[in-house]
Amino acid sequence: MSGKIVYFLFAVFGLTYTANLGKEKRCDGFRANFSMNTIMGTWYVVAIIPKNVLSEYEEEVVCYKVDFSETDVAGLKWLANRTLNHPHKEVLDRINGTIVRQRYHIDPPYDVWSKSVEGVSGCFQEVFSLDMNSTNRSKEFDAMMQIHLFEKSNEPFLLQMLWGKVISVVVYSRRENVDTTQLKDISDVVTDLRGPQQKPRICGRSVKDLMQSKP
Repeated sequence: MSGKIVYFLFAVFGLTYTANLGKEKRCDGFRANFSMNTIMGTWYVVAIIPKNVLSEYEEEVVCYKVDFSETDVAGLKWLANRTLNHPHKEVLDRINGTIVRQRYHIDPPYDVWSKSVEGVSGCFQEVFSLDMNSTNRSKEFDAMMQIHLFEKSNEPFLLQMLWGKVISVVVYSRRENVDTTQLKDISDVVTDLRGPQQKPRICGRSVKDLMQSKP
């Protein structure tokens, strides 16, 4: 896998989740435009809004497909029992409520499960993730994210807001290609909510293209 793919995924699933959790445990209290029915199905990562200036190594944003679906609690507890090494009771106990799964179509596929935070629309806490080609890479996290449906004209965008050091927002669309003019309103909304941000970075090549270009 390309080093840049690895970096971007690590940024989303690692560095973005190392900040000390405070009020972000409830997504800063922001009530997102969210319903499970509207976010289900296939979306494409089309851009990110960095929190800080990215280095040259981090600059390329990879395009890839993500499927959102709802998962039943019993099935996820069974999977955690099967793949985690001796999961603690508290890990299994926190798998409850409404669970959303994000399947990232990379190589290999990567799944992330998060549970809804009661009383805050669109706010989720990650409970479990799994590299689908290796049961030894399953992990538990406490990461927070918030999913907000941004509707402008006839084209919806999905904003995945994060709390951490690298990325503020991952931007999804139902189609693969966007341009900077479509992201201006999104950038303005994020700035209003979270203060000054870096300019959005539109994704470049797809995972497939990067894999084919490897020597």
